[in-house]
Amino acid sequence: MNVRGRALGCAALAAALLAAGCGADTGGDGEIVVSVWDDGRPESSVDAAARDFEKAHPDLTVTVRKTPFDQHLQALRRQLGAGRAPDVAMTLVGYGESATVRALADKDLLADLRRAPWAGKVPAGLAGAVGDGAAVYAFPVDSMAIGVVAKKGTAVPGTYSGLLAACRGAVRDGRVAFALGGHENSKMPHSVGFALAASTVYADDPGYGGKRLRDEVTFAGNPGWREAVARFGEMRDAGCFGEDAAGTTREAAARALGEGDALMAVAPTVTLPMWQAAAPDAEFTVAPFPGADDPGRIRVPAGAGGGLVVPAKASDAALGRKFIDFYARHRARYAALDGAVPAVPGDSGGPRAPGYAAALEPYLREGRTAPVMDQQWPNPELIARFDSGLVEMLTGRTEPADVLESMDALWTSEAP
Repeated sequence: MNVRGRALGCAALAAALLAAGCGADTGGDGEIVVSVWDDGRPESSVDAAARDFEKAHPDLTVTVRKTPFDQHLQALRRQLGAGRAPDVAMTLVGYGESATVRALADKDLLADLRRAPWAGKVPAGLAGAVGDGAAVYAFPVDSMAIGVVAKKGTAVPGTYSGLLAACRGAVRDGRVAFALGGHENSKMPHSVGFALAASTVYADDPGYGGKRLRDEVTFAGNPGWREAVARFGEMRDAGCFGEDAAGTTREAAARALGEGDALMAVAPTVTLPMWQAAAPDAEFTVAPFPGADDPGRIRVPAGAGGGLVVPAKASDAALGRKFIDFYARHRARYAALDGAVPAVPGDSGGPRAPGYAAALEPYLREGRTAPVMDQQWPNPELIARFDSGLVEMLTGRTEPADVLESMDALWTSEAP
């Protein structure tokens, strides 16, 4: 039987898509419906897994439904709450948005997968992103880290002072050091903020995220967070991002890097396909972001990106679990199709970073990391405010203290 990868381009406007659930019908007998976001590739790892699963189970059909990323997350929350759930869905792990694993689990919208054969192998550092200490709600698919994306051969600075010098040098050459899209929904500014905070906050206090969840600390009251956001302002003043960064789209930022108008970008490793699409013949690498002058204080934000879940109201939760278990058994092959490495290491270990990000390997292996911070932020408005606050800083409309105080004002310890 054939995998039916269908891009759910419900031709209606986004509002209609959300109201109607965009055809979120569940599977029938012998059919598993898997809902994922469309990453633009003809075949993703989930498509390959669906095809392999059908070969192993000729009596079953896997239908892969695809929607654009933002629409997928918005519609998924509505579908799960309204009882129009797929059997399996891909979403982001942790908190951070309304349809991420922990946010959905807090609303009792996900099945508990703790008895799965892979559940006991989830690394301790990822456990809080896919579970609550008792239940396990998602299989974390690919590992990811935030670093400096650049064409091979680009001299990536090794210190924060060197970074500012590189920014000034690029301006003198008529270019910018860092491609950055500050346009709404680009989600690029917070990657820079996370890369800075990894070294200024988590080098001194690795447990900061847990303390914030317990309301023991704040953003504005933390010296590391104040330094991180202030350094974003220093990067702006050094010309690191260019004058038009606030209104630049993510696609335009990718073109700037691809065409050589920008030298580098700060982004998650899982975004490599976007940069590669802008320069198909180029070879890209990912290096640590130099968030400090002392190399011993540099930390790399790292964690899992996406996770596979079984909705609590899935029409056939048993088949959904069976599909995820199958994916987990072959996770190394499927992660390779995504240009990544598995978030759950195999029994024989293996690399912690894909080949193009080999420079991150010692940081990941030695634990010189920080969490992907919004995965510990229950209120989805918080990451939106962090992004918008940094964009306002680009245009001189706000100050670092205002950004952090506004984030504290939005803080909630549970998903709203």
